[in-house]
Amino acid sequence: MNLSDFFLALSLCSCTFYLLTLLLLLSGIKRSTPLRSDSGNKLVSVIVAARNEEATIRTLLECLIQQTYRNYEIIIVDDRSEDRTADIVRSFKEKNRTLRLISISDLSADMPPKKRALEAGIRESKGEILLFTDADCKPPKGWVEAFATAFAEDVGFVAGYSPYDVASLLVSRNTFFRRMAGAFLQFEELKNALWSAGSIGLGKAWLCTGRNLAYRKQVWEEVGGFDAIRRSVSGDDDLFLQHVRRTTQWKIKYLSVPESVVPTIPPASLRSFAAQRIRHFSAGRFFPFPMKAFFVLFHGANFVLYAGFAAFFLWHFPAGILSFALKSAADILFLGLGRRFLGIGTRVSSVILLEVLYASYNALFGPLGLFAPYTWKDSPGNR
Repeated sequence: MNLSDFFLALSLCSCTFYLLTLLLLLSGIKRSTPLRSDSGNKLVSVIVAARNEEATIRTLLECLIQQTYRNYEIIIVDDRSEDRTADIVRSFKEKNRTLRLISISDLSADMPPKKRALEAGIRESKGEILLFTDADCKPPKGWVEAFATAFAEDVGFVAGYSPYDVASLLVSRNTFFRRMAGAFLQFEELKNALWSAGSIGLGKAWLCTGRNLAYRKQVWEEVGGFDAIRRSVSGDDDLFLQHVRRTTQWKIKYLSVPESVVPTIPPASLRSFAAQRIRHFSAGRFFPFPMKAFFVLFHGANFVLYAGFAAFFLWHFPAGILSFALKSAADILFLGLGRRFLGIGTRVSSVILLEVLYASYNALFGPLGLFAPYTWKDSPGNR
């Protein structure tokens, strides 16, 4: 077999695998969303782990106390903050009886900081449904109600969409770099949402975001809390979701109605973005081997398709340009149809360019997440 024939076979195999993956994900997206049910006035506990969040916690609390749903409580867990986070929460607590503050003053040798903070909030919660977000998020008024009505009797876990509030990135300087950064952040989170919803619909749930998810307290107790995933600093979302899927019979759904979408503030700098992504990718260290192998194959196929595009110009292999064209068309259709199926309003332009950036991003941060040190909110001793 000469080089041209080998590359033709490799390109066709990679393209077929890539297209089949996107097709399967689309079929999963179509059946991942929950049917609305009567909430039965379930008590919902909103739990937030906060560390040094004085710049954003006030906005979050204003959003939380204005919810349309009435039967809920708010639990803020202050994890060793060195700023005015706790003072701001106390000022709101004086006027709102549904708000509680839990303070953590030390580190634990048994549990990573964020999981420990969430665990403290869960143990103190009274709700049937546990609903989570982050201190730099802005939940809409119907957020709690949307999640409460998503829990039919057989549903134990509901994941949600949390795009970046790109407008806040452009407030100080509307430069080309910031516009591109904003476009990429929107694109990345949209891709994450589609992969999350698709895998959930296929019964292979592996991805969700911890700043917009909910599960029954009964589920948390049934699986032994975070004990099975305590070794990872990250993973209170992805790893916990996978653990629930593997060890329980509860149904898992993806919620993307407008009232459930929670915007969040983008990372303040490239350094904070990198630190956050390394921490997120670090959960992959604890993924099961078949899942790791799948992602190696998928991203490997993606690399081959890009290499084929380059090979067309270098050696005039027609298979390279054909495979790349099919991949690009599939990417555009996947994003467009996926958005439509989920009712997500985020629009994406320059898909081909953003896909190149996305592939480069995965090639860089994937290995860093597996091998580089990481922390949560600069917590000492938790690398």
